[in-house]
Amino acid sequence: MKVIDHNFIFIDTDFKTQKELFLFLAKQVFSSKRGNDLDKIVEGFYEREQEFSTAMDNYIAIPHCRNENILQATVIVVRNKTEIKWTDNENVKLIFALLVPGSNENQMHIRILAQVAQLIMEEDFIDLVNKAKGDDQIYQRLSVLNHLQEG
Repeated sequence: MKVIDHNFIFIDTDFKTQKELFLFLAKQVFSSKRGNDLDKIVEGFYEREQEFSTAMDNYIAIPHCRNENILQATVIVVRNKTEIKWTDNENVKLIFALLVPGSNENQMHIRILAQVAQLIMEEDFIDLVNKAKGDDQIYQRLSVLNHLQEG
């Protein structure tokens, strides 16, 4: 099963709050049978944000949920139309959400996070995500994530 798929790339969404976004992300994983408890998945995102904000420069966030309610490693990309208030002094528009099983086998979450972090440091990639009319180009650049499970 793929970590990233066309079905997990959402362009020009209209989320107003972090809460709306987290619920949406959890629903995507739940409805695709990659997660088994909607509330626990949402809770997982909040627990991670309480440890340390996942917001970064350039209106980007990499929220992640790692718990036993995630059955399959998944990356969801969201480009929101407007900024979402992330913290008191941080807003985001591009979200690269990581949802990974709680077990630490082969340190999948670290490998996915490292790969995503490397991509978002590339100006041309962020430019591509910001300007893409559809999901094809974004998917092509992120499809490298689908090979991480093999290692």
